[in-house]
Amino acid sequence: MEEKSKKDHRALLNQGEENELEVFGYRTQNLRRALCLITTMLTCGVLLLVFYWKPQWRVWANCNPCPLQEADTVLLRTTDEFQRYTRKKVICLYLATLKFPISKNPEEPLVADRHSVINHAVLKPELKLRYIQVRKIRYVWDYLEKRFQKVGLLEDSNSCYDIHHTFGLGLTSEEQEVRRLVCGPNAIEVEIQPIWKLLIKQVLNPFYIFQLFSVCLWFSEDYKEYAFAIIIMSITSIALTVYDLREQSVKLHHLVESHNSITVSVCGRRGKSHYFRSVCCS
Repeated sequence: MEEKSKKDHRALLNQGEENELEVFGYRTQNLRRALCLITTMLTCGVLLLVFYWKPQWRVWANCNPCPLQEADTVLLRTTDEFQRYTRKKVICLYLATLKFPISKNPEEPLVADRHSVINHAVLKPELKLRYIQVRKIRYVWDYLEKRFQKVGLLEDSNSCYDIHHTFGLGLTSEEQEVRRLVCGPNAIEVEIQPIWKLLIKQVLNPFYIFQLFSVCLWFSEDYKEYAFAIIIMSITSIALTVYDLREQSVKLHHLVESHNSITVSVCGRRGKSHYFRSVCCS
């Protein structure tokens, strides 16, 4: 029983691929959160700073391990020698928010493609879907396979006949809305990082926190020249780094934004053709 619980607690994302990740399930515990909040206030925010540097410690302190199916927080760990951790919240979507009625019968598929993970990812009759967003890719919880899977892809199990037979006449407007909600927008959006956010990230770097303690130490020992030298060098270093990161962010945003405007012709099921202006990232 214990081995099964451990197995349900851990899984692999993108198994065998270059971006393979381990994923661990955790559930937030209110008592633990309250204790962490009290400790944060008693330490004047030092604990919060430590949690910022070590996201896995934050999860371990606030949450209890649980099966991935019940998790509201997951911890991702790279499978390379560095084993870096990332914390992600499990987000819930409810298809009941759509403007048209959806069948709550578990036997009826939501989308025409019988191989689609969407049919296994929506829990009926609640019409609930759970997912995590990792590196701009959405992974939904597959209740049949009991693991997180990429969504929005054309399944490899589809034959050419399946593709033409299922998608040849296009998708109904209802299925389009379901896919749009479950898979998210079909776009690559690169946000320009605000300067204040870049500045905070740099200031909270462990190196500059150490420099702050060094400055306090030099001032306490009345070595003002050393303290001012450290302050000037740190401010200069932070300013140059923020400027460089901001420039890179703007360039990447403009690179992704560069596109060719095209007209897309979409054939509907009833023989109607619709024309849309679309963008194609270059």
